[in-house]
Amino acid sequence: MKIKFLMLVVLCLSAATISSAQRNVPNPIVGTFQSARVVHRVKYNDKWWMVVYVNFKIKNALSNPCKMYAYFYNDADGKPLKGGKDARYRTTGGFVTAAADFTPGHTDATYTEFKIYVPYEALNLESKPGNLFNLKYYLSMYDDDAKAEIAKSSWYKFSLKY
Repeated sequence: MKIKFLMLVVLCLSAATISSAQRNVPNPIVGTFQSARVVHRVKYNDKWWMVVYVNFKIKNALSNPCKMYAYFYNDADGKPLKGGKDARYRTTGGFVTAAADFTPGHTDATYTEFKIYVPYEALNLESKPGNLFNLKYYLSMYDDDAKAEIAKSSWYKFSLKY
């Protein structure tokens, strides 16, 4: 009797752990990155910006508010870039990030040319003419409701010359 009771308790606890770890059971939100690229000198709000274009898919997130983050690093030493004065382009740790909101309108949504605008001053680099910076970034798809990362991309590299 005691063994059956213990087995029942273990089974119940196991099921509770599994269901609490997955928010959208049986259809968890799944994101996949297809590609990304940086385009320089794009006119936006009467300023010159760089834009990260992202192609990705997201499943099971119909009407779910999400964010796409880009985190920037120095490619040579792998260290994150230190953020500038504008808090909208800094992580809580003080490093450079940029983000854009999206809410999928379909259960299986495909985004092509999704844009994340980044002002050059947010990169906090020495903008002397002739300076060349080899940089990299990765992307993070984030579920605003669950406060959880959905997917993380591999590294994307680019150069910036002033």
